[in-house]
Amino acid sequence: MLFVWDDRYETGITAIDQDHKGLVNLINDLYEAMQDGSGGALLLPIFSALKHYTENHFTREESYMVECGVPDQANHVSEHRQMVAKLAELEKRHRHGEAAISLQTLTFLRDWLKNHICAVDLAMTAQVQNKNYRKDA
Repeated sequence: MLFVWDDRYETGITAIDQDHKGLVNLINDLYEAMQDGSGGALLLPIFSALKHYTENHFTREESYMVECGVPDQANHVSEHRQMVAKLAELEKRHRHGEAAISLQTLTFLRDWLKNHICAVDLAMTAQVQNKNYRKDA
């Protein structure tokens, strides 16, 4: 397992936390497939699922930010766009056989998600919760 979930990643908003756990699971699935030597046959569908899941999660987060008038949305959205572009580039390169999904790539994804949750998402969700947004939404 590459990414172990713990309470420090909890935002207190159920839908966001479930999304984050799903992203962690997909990163771990990629890691396990890579460790098993499954090759592109299994890696590519998992990687594609990670890219699509990430895009859907970012859309959900961004709608919460807009609904609650969270400050500094532009920087948060910019981080999201940069990650979506990075995932699309990695998927394209892997699909065309130009790059393998390496431990370095998986470590980058894990570290980016950890840092984004702890530095950006927790600040955002504190603002969302201050606006009395339903925690079970």
